[in-house]
Amino acid sequence: MQARLARLTALGFDSADYTHELNEQRDAAFWRERWFREPLPFATDGVVIKQDERPGVRHWSSGPPEWALAWKYPAQQALAEVRGIEFRVGRTGRVTPLVWLTPVVLEGRRISRVSLGSLSRWHALDVRPGDHVAVTLGGLTIPQLDAVVWPAQARMALTVPKEDDYHELSCFTLEAKNAYCQSQLLARLTHLGEALGMHGVGEGTWQALLEAKAVTSLLDWLWLDRADLIRVPGIGDVTANELMARFQAARAQPFRIWLDALGVPPGSERASGDWATLAAYRRDQWQALPGVGPVRGEALRAFFRHPALNRFASVLGDAGVDGFPPR
Repeated sequence: MQARLARLTALGFDSADYTHELNEQRDAAFWRERWFREPLPFATDGVVIKQDERPGVRHWSSGPPEWALAWKYPAQQALAEVRGIEFRVGRTGRVTPLVWLTPVVLEGRRISRVSLGSLSRWHALDVRPGDHVAVTLGGLTIPQLDAVVWPAQARMALTVPKEDDYHELSCFTLEAKNAYCQSQLLARLTHLGEALGMHGVGEGTWQALLEAKAVTSLLDWLWLDRADLIRVPGIGDVTANELMARFQAARAQPFRIWLDALGVPPGSERASGDWATLAAYRRDQWQALPGVGPVRGEALRAFFRHPALNRFASVLGDAGVDGFPPR
């Protein structure tokens, strides 16, 4: 340790000024408390306790080291009122509840939204508009909701999506009776644009096309013309020309890039052939590929045999995209 600190000092670092020998746990608690309370010339989120000598390289592993540990400072909390709850459905069907807050300032950051991560955690906390919740910063960076401190007396009823309704093969097209399909379709379109290299065509653009009903399924944009785009609020002549260029260039992307854009499960890259060939694969043929087990094999079989995706394959064939069969 002394040799390493000396070398760091020679290189111009002040590590030695903030490194102290510990004789017992009480010493570690002293320095942690002192540095937590007193001003420092840099931001910290805790202290690190290390052994004087580290094991040699023969004992190296990719896991957390046994010769060092971090002792974090307690996270600062803030009390915030819940303004609303939003349930977002991601591309693969995962439902993520977002809690919108009356903005609060925490560690110099303005916090107005917190993700609960999973629908099961929302059910456990039962967060509703009007509740007052405790908010902290995980690792001093990520806002997180710790608990409902003061529940609202009137519990507002919420329309909550059912997890079983959303999965990797749901919502390729908007459904009038399904309020959350637009969220998943938006995530699908955003991923598709990124996979096909449509630079500058992000979530906001796809949202505008969906809200204007110019796009109601995953591949409607292929047949939009300049006049269709200009009718969308917020899209003018210049943007319409740029979008047309991006959409046209996407048709020339290779077959494998298009599979990724459509959301193919991992493992298809180990198989060769066009859409028709892969759609004919049986479950045992998928499982015979390296790294493809029963679960992934079934997911691949279901993907290539899904009716909506086979309709999309024909649409792409008609559009002249490589690897897809025209009707």
